[in-house]
Amino acid sequence: MAKFDMSAAWDDATTLVRAHLPLTSILAGLFLFLPNMAMALLGPTPLAPPANATPEQLSTMLMADLRQQLPWFLVIAVASTLGSVAILRLWLARSGTSVGEALAFAVAMIPTLIAIFLIQSLMFGIAALALFVPAIYLIGRFAAVYPLLTDRNLKNPIAALQGSWQLTMGNGWRIAFFVILFMVVLLVVSAIVGAVVGVFGAPGSFGHLIGSAISSAVAAGFGLLNTAVVASIYRQLTVRADGGVFA
Repeated sequence: MAKFDMSAAWDDATTLVRAHLPLTSILAGLFLFLPNMAMALLGPTPLAPPANATPEQLSTMLMADLRQQLPWFLVIAVASTLGSVAILRLWLARSGTSVGEALAFAVAMIPTLIAIFLIQSLMFGIAALALFVPAIYLIGRFAAVYPLLTDRNLKNPIAALQGSWQLTMGNGWRIAFFVILFMVVLLVVSAIVGAVVGVFGAPGSFGHLIGSAISSAVAAGFGLLNTAVVASIYRQLTVRADGGVFA
């Protein structure tokens, strides 16, 4: 079994983004940028802890903040998933496809995506009980699920999960490390951007509008790059497994 090449996967991911940016920027704007911008401008203001708050007060405040933010997080998660699947369809459809066809494909996949989410949530929840080590491994083994169902038009969630498991055989830890490393960089940069734009102005001000646009654009860019990362993982594994060729 050939070892997964992280450097080659990263190069392929950045090439994908650059080569198809005119088309994918439309979907990224609609499904990755706009939902984040809407939450920044229309969503609830994060709760600020009172001075000298006790641990119990902090815990209560965090739970209250989570409850008010949760509906927005769900909307962003759904939108980003649909957008990512549509972008993957544009990248991986071997016969070529339009933006409209990619969107229609993503919508048709909603039942499959829901089933995959429920199955993966159950598996990750069980794995997390064992000190998270198996959960980290599952990240690598299921990294190819969305690209695989998009490329092969799989409506059966079990087939998509099994297909990813087979493709990533022997490379689970390497792929998991690659994905987690990318996510760590994403979180660090996002935190820095959030700290910088946080001084632009209070909600309702012009500075807040500019800061929200910048942070939403960064989130959309990372979302697009994250989609390219999983696509590059799948492309590399597929070429090695069955000799498939992608443009």
